[in-house]
Amino acid sequence: MTYGPPPSPFTQSQRAADERRQRRTRLWVSVIAVLVVVACVGGWLMWAGLPGGGKDDSVGASTTRKQAPDEVRETVEDRPKDRSGHLAASLADDLKPGKTLNMPGTWATDKVLVKGMNSTLEGIGIGTDEEAWHYSLSGEICGTTRHVTVDGRTAVLFRNEKSKGLCNQLALFDLDTGKKLWQVSIPTSKTTMGEDVPNVSMTQGVVAAAWSAGSAAYDMSGGKQLWERKRTTDCREGGYAGGRALVVRLDCTDRASGSYDPEYRVQKRDPRTGRTLWTYKVSSGIDLVYLVSAEPPVLAVTAGEDGLSDLISLDEKGKYRSTIRLEDGHYDLDCSTTGVETAVDKCGQVVVGRKQAFITGGEQTEGINHRSNWIVSFDLGTGKGVEKFDSGADQMVYPIRMSGDQLLAFKESTDNFAPASVVSLNPATGKETPYYYFNVPPEAKFMDPKTDDIVFEKGRVFFASRELQADGQGGKPVRTWGAIGIESVAAARPPR
Repeated sequence: MTYGPPPSPFTQSQRAADERRQRRTRLWVSVIAVLVVVACVGGWLMWAGLPGGGKDDSVGASTTRKQAPDEVRETVEDRPKDRSGHLAASLADDLKPGKTLNMPGTWATDKVLVKGMNSTLEGIGIGTDEEAWHYSLSGEICGTTRHVTVDGRTAVLFRNEKSKGLCNQLALFDLDTGKKLWQVSIPTSKTTMGEDVPNVSMTQGVVAAAWSAGSAAYDMSGGKQLWERKRTTDCREGGYAGGRALVVRLDCTDRASGSYDPEYRVQKRDPRTGRTLWTYKVSSGIDLVYLVSAEPPVLAVTAGEDGLSDLISLDEKGKYRSTIRLEDGHYDLDCSTTGVETAVDKCGQVVVGRKQAFITGGEQTEGINHRSNWIVSFDLGTGKGVEKFDSGADQMVYPIRMSGDQLLAFKESTDNFAPASVVSLNPATGKETPYYYFNVPPEAKFMDPKTDDIVFEKGRVFFASRELQADGQGGKPVRTWGAIGIESVAAARPPR
């Protein structure tokens, strides 16, 4: 990769590592040069009328209660003091043209950027070009969760080559150190429908995994199994959504009626005991259900061949609250899974807050490289639109995550001139507050929120590919970027 020893699956020799570091240094210099240009035109940006330009609104994010170390983190970000972006971390490799590298999972703490790559977890130190750690698994990564605990732990599913490559290993890792805290086997198998690929999520000190024959939950502190559920004759567990609560989708069929059309139920469960707290039966005629949020509970449903049709909001007791109509594709929400994982809670272009859902609006095109869109907030109680945040001319805007009661969003420039930016959107006032502006070389082709990961944590935004592929066919290896992190110049540290 982009670092020297200790060796990794992508480091062939000390000499090769040294050569990569030299090229890496040149890449850092080129990226920093581009970002310095952004800093130099920063004053122009403030006066040129970019959205948020000239404003000095406070972010105003509400202070959340103090979380326990084993809860899923809900970081409230402070706006950076400087509005010029700087390179914080990056990941690149020399990849043979035509070769594909699966890269499931992207996480960040205040110390490291962590990326899954085939059968390896790689940690890159923030502000350095060095590998912080790497961990070689017994097989390819086959499931991840975006959730991270307050103290920096996350769960990963991976294959076991000793059991015919089944996706049956579940482990919890400390992201700062790369230490595997515990590992358990789950009873997956080959099925008549193909490979049994489970999914995983986390909540309140518990890691939960579901597979075709059932599900189980494990104590985060040591991996002890807390409970297990077996599939019934009519229902299998389709997958979990975690975070503040634990919600499961049940995939059912009414065999007694002779119909094999899918029927879906959503259940909230006590994470420590597995006890069902409530059940919501989805209306018939729905082809598929995704769990956009566990608390507040929000579902995305598809009906017919038009893709996602509605968001359904439930109350704290699992009762129906409202429907948000997606208006035949007028909103750019995507819940499809790609790559090596299957999941029910990885919907893109939508973020759910405590009172509102924020959805990316459709794209408007006016000539080549003149595109724009918007984000609309909807009240979860009524299903009605509340606020529209326009991207501005020649820009695209995408929601990243909540930060207290504010929405963090990424703005992409489409005119090949103005820089990209991260902004905070206030749903109460409709105001936009810029965090910082930045740009990167065209070699970094993984800033598309529809296909790549975007993570914002501790004042930094990270972009990472879910699948890495070098351009061309045959020939020498090509330097290919897999991830990059940006931070405020005021917080930036030069690479070592």
